Amino acid sequence: MSEVDGHAGSDEEPKRPAPRLNERILSSISQRSVAAHPWHDLEIAGANTADVSFVRAGPDAPAVFNVVVEISKGSKVKYELDKKTGLIKVDRVLYSSVVYPHNYGFIPRTLCEDSDPMDVLVLMQEPVLPGSFLRARAIGLMPMIDQSLRQ
Repeated sequence: MSEVDGHAGSDEEPKRPAPRLNERILSSISQRSVAAHPWHDLEIAGANTADVSFVRAGPDAPAVFNVVVEISKGSKVKYELDKKTGLIKVDRVLYSSVVYPHNYGFIPRTLCEDSDPMDVLVLMQEPVLPGSFLRARAIGLMPMIDQSLRQ
């Protein structure tokens, strides 16, 4: 006679109660079933908040706007937004002594002739992780042409 889970003699597995999920967890799962897309789901300008679902247009636009960082200051890795998934993917690695001198990213909900969002160079002292968003002020504009398309 063997003893399994405190039950003797039978080859049948004992019946265990079905797991019950906490209502708070179920609510959280249903509310967050779709992840935020950094290009489409963030506003151009909004409140300074960590919860992207509450980012809304604010009175400071266009003087202050949101930027999603793609490349960190000092990085040798060029990251790029994957438009389909919203993830930041590795585009290439710079194998020379060149690094990105400043944080580089884009303004959400913008579209340029090259079918990419508007590029932004963020001048600040500290590197910011790719995929982060921050608020910035425009201090200038640098028109660029890449493969005959304005950026």
